[in-house]
Amino acid sequence: MTPLLQDQTVSAPSCSSQNEQPLLDILTEEHQCLLQVTELLTREHDAIVRHDTEQMGLLLDKKLPLLSQLEQLDQQRQQYFQKLTGFPYHDGNFARYISEQASEPVQELWALITTQLPECKTQNELNGRIISMQKKNTEQILQILTGQSANTTQTYSHLGQTSQQKKAALYTSV
Repeated sequence: MTPLLQDQTVSAPSCSSQNEQPLLDILTEEHQCLLQVTELLTREHDAIVRHDTEQMGLLLDKKLPLLSQLEQLDQQRQQYFQKLTGFPYHDGNFARYISEQASEPVQELWALITTQLPECKTQNELNGRIISMQKKNTEQILQILTGQSANTTQTYSHLGQTSQQKKAALYTSV
């Protein structure tokens, strides 16, 4: 299958609302799922700021299935588009179909989804950067507390211990 040329239009064989209902259902579910992910990302951000690792773990357990569900819905949307139009799915073809052929409810849902996706991505990236910074800070604090310089290379003894592990063992035995 070759991608559409820019001057081609994507049209369904028959664009009745009955043919479009499965697409509307997929997009509705996708939108609801994105709303849930957005809520979880906001709660995750709050938990990160509070250093509430237990809450972060609980939220991650809720977020992962939703992300998996979003992936499945994306695949369903692509497959339905191909079945409906006979054209291969890519963003340009789908956007053209939405703007030229889809009903107003489908257009509105797709507009919401295309607005929510970048917002979710941005919030997820922000959360990831904060976690990364916190991890780096924790590692630096541990290095200071253990007397380990960030630039030192570790060597191992005949027992497989680093010099820092030997010092820690010495301190705990005293």
